[in-house]
Amino acid sequence: MNIVLATPPIPGVSCNTGSFPPLGLMYLAAGAKQLPGVRVKLVDAFCEGLDMDRAADAILSHSPDVVGLSVASRGLRNLAALLDKLKKARPGILTVAGGIHPTLFDRLLLKEIPALDVVVRGEGDRSFPELCRRLVAGEPIADVPGVSCRVNGEIQRGEPQLIEDLDALPFPDRSLLNARGYGQQWFGHSLPHMPRFTTIFSSRGCPFTCTFCADVKLCHNRLRIRSAESVFQELAQVSREGHEFVIFFDDSFTGDIARVEKLCHLILQQKLNLRLAFAGGLQRLSQSTLDLMHRAGFDLAFVGVESGSDEQLKRYRKPATTQAMISGIARAKKAGMLILASFITGSKEESEADHEASKAFVRKTLPHICEINSLMVHPGSLLWDELNGPGDPETLEASESRLVSRFPGQMEKKIIKDRAQDFHRAFQRSWLHWRRISDFFSLWFRNPLFARVMKLFVLNPGPILKLLTAAKARD
Repeated sequence: MNIVLATPPIPGVSCNTGSFPPLGLMYLAAGAKQLPGVRVKLVDAFCEGLDMDRAADAILSHSPDVVGLSVASRGLRNLAALLDKLKKARPGILTVAGGIHPTLFDRLLLKEIPALDVVVRGEGDRSFPELCRRLVAGEPIADVPGVSCRVNGEIQRGEPQLIEDLDALPFPDRSLLNARGYGQQWFGHSLPHMPRFTTIFSSRGCPFTCTFCADVKLCHNRLRIRSAESVFQELAQVSREGHEFVIFFDDSFTGDIARVEKLCHLILQQKLNLRLAFAGGLQRLSQSTLDLMHRAGFDLAFVGVESGSDEQLKRYRKPATTQAMISGIARAKKAGMLILASFITGSKEESEADHEASKAFVRKTLPHICEINSLMVHPGSLLWDELNGPGDPETLEASESRLVSRFPGQMEKKIIKDRAQDFHRAFQRSWLHWRRISDFFSLWFRNPLFARVMKLFVLNPGPILKLLTAAKARD
């Protein structure tokens, strides 16, 4: 049986081509390949920048019996068209969709897209291989855990699955991708020639309930972690495969500090030579832990600040205070880390004072890179339920993520845009501060990733200048 796992094309989107490899699909591929008589291929139409026809041709070139698509909210409009093309060319294929959006709105997808046969809800690491096993064996699939499908004209729904023992999962199969095609841009900003990189999940879920987060419903406010030994083994494998830079894609990499420290000691003991990046709160990390992390290769920290106002952080249910984040960023910079801080603007409760507090936060902490995002309302978030109600929307189109300004009574789009531009200017002016000089030399001598990027800057300054001043709102 031939299986093709794919991302749908989204032509015209600036943040796709050459961005991040589809880690979830690589997990599914690793599990399905263990089945006898199964061959798996992967087509990343999104990151390859393929249009609809080229994406369909690439998938069909592998003569698939099963096509599994990882579907995000912004890919919904292309999903039906792609599936129609695939079904017309190969009427006998089984089409499968998975991801956060299909998990939440499986009934809508199966109702409005006749060419879609199956939805896998939740984490498909067990459900999808079991689905494939039954297809090979000719067994019924309707009762596979996590599977939703039509049975005698009615939609039968399986409960979304969460994997408890993450260490038991096979490592993602990165051999199915052209790894050198990734890392060419960051959310629409072109990057210079970067070290060959990949991504890793060392945990899943998050224990917090930030109002804007799409994962709140799916992870049940729980953080599930892999052991330090398992994560180290995967790092060693990607190093042998030729990767030089790894980004941890966890929602909360720093959620278990003892595990982070153990992983760092393993890296240092085995002299693993990788440059690393992570996302997570810094406020609970001591100076000694951050120093240890940097010695182990952690050069870059993605910090979701969201707002410089304690009042606004409370509205977002963000589990941090501004002072704690200010202190955490200071400690991380002292350890030699490059800081990318992200903010949000657009909440109707966000006052002008809250906005000014975010600018003051930037002036005080001087993050090396800043970005600000328009507040989006994502299915699965508490904000979505507040503005849409807890039930399914009437149509699939109405289930898409959208700007908060598109809802009645919320902040107007022009105000959001003006605040984002004002924040952008404040960040640019922060580069005139005298402390930036000491920051620069500290990073140059202590941060190998920064030093490599600066050498590339001399050859091609344009892309990096755009990245360093990237604080415009992304719609």
